[in-house]
Amino acid sequence: MNRAETSSDRSFQLCRLIGRLRAEFVYAVEQEMGHQGVELNFTQFVALKLLGHEEPMTPVELARALHYNPGALTRLLDKLEQRGYLKRVPDPDDRRALRLELTTQGKALRKRVIGYCDAVAARTFEGTTTREREQLHDVLSRVLDGIRARRE
Repeated sequence: MNRAETSSDRSFQLCRLIGRLRAEFVYAVEQEMGHQGVELNFTQFVALKLLGHEEPMTPVELARALHYNPGALTRLLDKLEQRGYLKRVPDPDDRRALRLELTTQGKALRKRVIGYCDAVAARTFEGTTTREREQLHDVLSRVLDGIRARRE
């Protein structure tokens, strides 16, 4: 096997490893939420997390942030709204548009599940040093920036 094939294979294996790490992390977060009596999947959790930042978002903004298609997002929002975690409110600047806001119950749940996610993340990286986590963060950030730059 020549060097180019080895390098390509190694890069692919690294991408696969990152994907497997994400899948294991998502599974662990969903398991933790389930043990705590929270009936959310990971994407619903991320939606609550995103909606708790700063200003209310539009459904289009949330779909972009989640990399979700509009039909799937509508179903996700319906479930969160039915459970009392969010509400759709008219946009004060555009009466044709809606904004998504967390309810009081949604804000309280968001705070709880972020704690669960933080605990899972700490367990995930407990076998690494602070320096290793910083280095990994820096490397993965550069890789992500490169991917985004090539796409634009």
